[in-house]
Amino acid sequence: MKLFAALLLLAPLGVSAFGPAKQPKTVSASPPALHAALSPKPEQSSMFNAMGNIWNREVASAFAGSEQDVVIEPDFTLAWLFALSGAFIYFNNLDPSCFNAGQVIPTGDPGLFPGIFAFLHVWFGAFLADRAMRVRVVFTDDRLVMKDVYDAKSGNKLEGGEMSLREKNYVLGGADGWKYENFINWGFFPSVHMPVLTYFKEDGTPPEKWNVGPGAYDWRNNGMVHFFPAFGNSFQIQREFEKHNLSRVDSSKNKGK
Repeated sequence: MKLFAALLLLAPLGVSAFGPAKQPKTVSASPPALHAALSPKPEQSSMFNAMGNIWNREVASAFAGSEQDVVIEPDFTLAWLFALSGAFIYFNNLDPSCFNAGQVIPTGDPGLFPGIFAFLHVWFGAFLADRAMRVRVVFTDDRLVMKDVYDAKSGNKLEGGEMSLREKNYVLGGADGWKYENFINWGFFPSVHMPVLTYFKEDGTPPEKWNVGPGAYDWRNNGMVHFFPAFGNSFQIQREFEKHNLSRVDSSKNKGK
């Protein structure tokens, strides 16, 4: 249990360690001086950037967009939340006497189910941090794609800012490339300000695959449903969706689209 407690306490630091040394750059449409003044400073730690506030994320979105491909900046906020939640669940279920034993890291038995829940939260936080480190959401001139910043075979980070196209994604379903002309709907759950999942639906995928994964619960059956965790800057993603005039249904009037 002491080892488990140590892992829980250090989980947030481990999450920040997943942060890439250099953030992928997007082409700025603003004057260089203004962009430099509002952009995070290079010397700021990855932990600081990961815990960045909503205002900074929204300002960053104002500079995403150009005639070239736009690479969405990674966002470690959700990974942090899950890792810290796991630590809270663990320590909140310890006996109060554990905190009076003079230990640097209080240890004890939180109980079977709280221990399992704490472990799952920390594990999922580490998974999300890994996705934020490795995967980039990219908007090209005609489609949305997912790319890797690490080589799939060697596991080494690609040099010079190079990225490789992900051929297949089992979470999203199908090949990692979807044309804008095929989009039916998109959104963020629960909201763009506090995203957990990014959602979109498209009808470019062959109809026989529409019922794969979450599509099996889509009673409309008019396209393929895609979800991916919020490991990219949601404000930048929203801006690109809007910039490319992707179809969107008013969720207040058209539930389940």
